[in-house]
Amino acid sequence: MLREPRKQNLWLRERICRVVIFGLVLPLIAASTVLGIQQAGGVPASGPRVKMVRSVAGTKGDQRGGSFVMTDPRTTFFVPEDRQVIVYFEWEAPRGTHHCEGTLRGPNGQLSVMSSFDYPATQTRFGGFWTIPLLENTTAGVWIFDSRVDGESAGTLRFEIVSAKRPAELPKEAAPPTAAELYGRAVAASVLIEKLDDKGHTLDTASGFFLEDGVLVTAFRAIDGAHTLRIRLSDGSRLQPDAVVAWNRRQDWVLLNVAPGKSAKFRRVRDKSVTVGDHCYWLDAKADGARVISDGQIVGKESHEGWGERLSISGLFSSTATGGPVLNDHGEVMGLLGGAIPETRRYAGGETFTMTGSVVPIDLVQADPNATSTPLQSLWATNQFTAPVTRGRNISFGMITQGKPQKGKAFPKEMKVDFTPRDGSATVVVAFQGIEAWKSTAQLRIYDVDNHLLNQGEPVKISLRSGETQERAWNFSLVPKQGIYRADVLVGEEVAWREYFRISE
Repeated sequence: MLREPRKQNLWLRERICRVVIFGLVLPLIAASTVLGIQQAGGVPASGPRVKMVRSVAGTKGDQRGGSFVMTDPRTTFFVPEDRQVIVYFEWEAPRGTHHCEGTLRGPNGQLSVMSSFDYPATQTRFGGFWTIPLLENTTAGVWIFDSRVDGESAGTLRFEIVSAKRPAELPKEAAPPTAAELYGRAVAASVLIEKLDDKGHTLDTASGFFLEDGVLVTAFRAIDGAHTLRIRLSDGSRLQPDAVVAWNRRQDWVLLNVAPGKSAKFRRVRDKSVTVGDHCYWLDAKADGARVISDGQIVGKESHEGWGERLSISGLFSSTATGGPVLNDHGEVMGLLGGAIPETRRYAGGETFTMTGSVVPIDLVQADPNATSTPLQSLWATNQFTAPVTRGRNISFGMITQGKPQKGKAFPKEMKVDFTPRDGSATVVVAFQGIEAWKSTAQLRIYDVDNHLLNQGEPVKISLRSGETQERAWNFSLVPKQGIYRADVLVGEEVAWREYFRISE
């Protein structure tokens, strides 16, 4: 007779469906009825709403960061040594409550048992697993597990039962690494990159990592504005490359031809199917370079015209971690930390603050194997590099606002970074501060997003005593073309303040 399958308590987090246990030896009793056809007709065909992402079988599994990980993946099981089979499916489907069914067929094709559950999916990717006890008298042969979601076929998984002792020399499929193992590999494959000015002073510190072909990859803004670079490998050795192999400034990646030495290397994600809801790891970094592993999920995917695709992760990271790897559960590279478009970056005191957990997909990172190295100085000459903010200590406050100051009238100062051509003009207001007494000139320059100079004001003289502040304002006409633009205020020939603004229809 058919017995009701036993059920365990739900112990999973958001992305994993309910656990249902049933036996392989349970027969199925089904009743059939002859039905008469009352009505028929044609309707437009509709495509499937459910897509299977992956399936796997094994004997052991656990939950890591909201994902179910099979720690003993295989497709052949031996009785009586193996006591259970776990089958796991992962699907993509619209958000909402889904009815998930699992059916099991034995070697003779007979339906053995079926079980179902409802799962309220808050994300478009979710998974479910079933635990199947193995008994000593379980029929040997190939078993087939079929999954259905909302009545649609949602994937099939085959596994074999063998009534024999497991061979000692049987090769094992590699289990996903633990978080501790991933941390060790990530640290061994990562580097710290110091961006140096023309005097050899450190402007900023970021990260990078080696791919399996031995090329070092990092975010373009990790080297943007550098005159030289200093790279510290995981073994403590230091290198000073002065050229790049390939880059894409807008997509925010660059490849450096640096010998990896004894450093570990990462493999790119194999199936290239990075999807919202995927579990991921990344290395955050402290100011002194110490590494901290973080984990979360891919929570967004979007494409910006002219900038390429971006992923978003469920966490932020420090500027020192920019350029570091984002890994999946198997330790493969999904992308690199970075890719924030200019409007999501803010500058204060010469430091850049990224307002999003942005990731550059590793698929964007490509290089011509026949390409020759390009010196850093060539990137300066071709407007690829943006001058860094190095005089921020001379500015206490700055903003862009709409309108034009008029003599004898109060000028409202409300920050604004989104304009239309109908606004006509905008004004940059900056407060200079005298931490110590200084004299110089100040000038406003307007650039497009590709570093082409569009407009510049006349230099004005600034003279401040220690402790004194002085406010200046520059009005400029807005160009009629929509896009992202940059306003720089220079003290002498160095950038002291920067802000991006957008002009749209």
